[in-house]
Amino acid sequence: MAKKRKKISESRAILCLILNIILLPGLGSLIGRRKKEGVWQLIIFIIGLPLILILIGIPMVIGAWIWGIVTGVDLLEESV
Repeated sequence: MAKKRKKISESRAILCLILNIILLPGLGSLIGRRKKEGVWQLIIFIIGLPLILILIGIPMVIGAWIWGIVTGVDLLEESV
């Protein structure tokens, strides 16, 4: 059985999306009460940053950012 998530307000969902896009992927997810997704997005992003020097980190950082944007949009859709 799936857990029911509490809806967040639309303004909070917009804030989460903006944080995931501009500041850090995962930060908005954490604020939007998606702890596991947010933590994993942050971990992948932070590990990927130093690995950019050997080029393997580029897809990790881009992937974490895209995942953060998708999570932010999903939060926004749930709030409406």
